[in-house]
Amino acid sequence: EDVKKNPDSATKGIVLRKRLQLMMYNNMFRIMFDRRFESEGDPLFLRLKALNGERSRLAQSFEYNYGDFIPILRPFLRGYLRICQDVKDRRLALLKKYFVDERKRIASSKPTGSEGLKCAIDHIIEAQQKGEINK
Repeated sequence: EDVKKNPDSATKGIVLRKRLQLMMYNNMFRIMFDRRFESEGDPLFLRLKALNGERSRLAQSFEYNYGDFIPILRPFLRGYLRICQDVKDRRLALLKKYFVDERKRIASSKPTGSEGLKCAIDHIIEAQQKGEINK
């Protein structure tokens, strides 16, 4: 249906990889946070995709491997580790702001005893509130 709505899909075609990526994000974020992205141009989708791209690029670079295997080189990789920490912090802040905090608001606005369909983060928040896990 989404492809049919796009008039260019009949004449110019679509990039299937982008559509599959959106579908994958929608599946994962529906399971985790009960949220979905409306289109490939959704600003939040684009931000998440960019941060995940940065994370993947850093994970695939060989900079970190040298310090893992040759400990004497670790001091020279401080800049790389700082970049990794920055990407992780920005990613977690984005997930917290747009997904976790929203689920907490939804859970707090529900009357007690109303058990609807829960997503994964609801179970994690519930376990955190019970003291079973920490942040």
